[in-house]
Amino acid sequence: MKKEFAKEDVPFLLTYPNLDDPDGVVLLSNRYAVLQRLMVPAGEWEGVHSHPGNQLYVQITSGEWSGRLGDEIEYWKEPEEAGSVGWVEKIPLSKQHDSGNTGNSDMELIYVTLKEPEPINSGSGCEPQVYPTITLEPLFENHRLIAQRIELKPGQWSGMHSRPGNQILIHISGGILEERGQGLDSKRGCTYTPGSAEWLDVAADHEIGNVGEASMNMVLVTLK
Repeated sequence: MKKEFAKEDVPFLLTYPNLDDPDGVVLLSNRYAVLQRLMVPAGEWEGVHSHPGNQLYVQITSGEWSGRLGDEIEYWKEPEEAGSVGWVEKIPLSKQHDSGNTGNSDMELIYVTLKEPEPINSGSGCEPQVYPTITLEPLFENHRLIAQRIELKPGQWSGMHSRPGNQILIHISGGILEERGQGLDSKRGCTYTPGSAEWLDVAADHEIGNVGEASMNMVLVTLK
């Protein structure tokens, strides 16, 4: 049975017709973006499908992708590490686009699909996020968003900083994260699983810290 999704999300969602779960799961949706988590089993091709464009994909698990257009191989066994990202422009169904997991393990990924056709911030709040005590690794930037990798070791805190809002935090490895700061209701030891995500609004004078026993890896997406 096909899943029911919010009407406003449907134009921005992918369907992989060959898979047992072709529609995946919607993790987060608002007026600006929708996040869809999909799992592609080892050895499976997704089936011919379209892409709406303005999409950032985030690899939650590592693996090997292959792609084809109709009967022609487009790329073969491209490795993607957990936490890797990439941008997808619009691909109509007429292109006969297909991709598959040609590796030996199941792969999980999240698509961040932007709903607005143009940037939402009119040039303000569009700088990469900065933390005082750690360096965020740049992953991708274009006219629509900025993607950065965050790694917090056990006991490590980001240092007090502000954030511009309109951000999405995607957890790659999961762990126990705490947030504290002025004017905030502190999040005490919230546990996040790999592939979970949250929307971040504007905040000033706050910090996040890893209060668990394992390193945490996250991808921070800032919408422009």
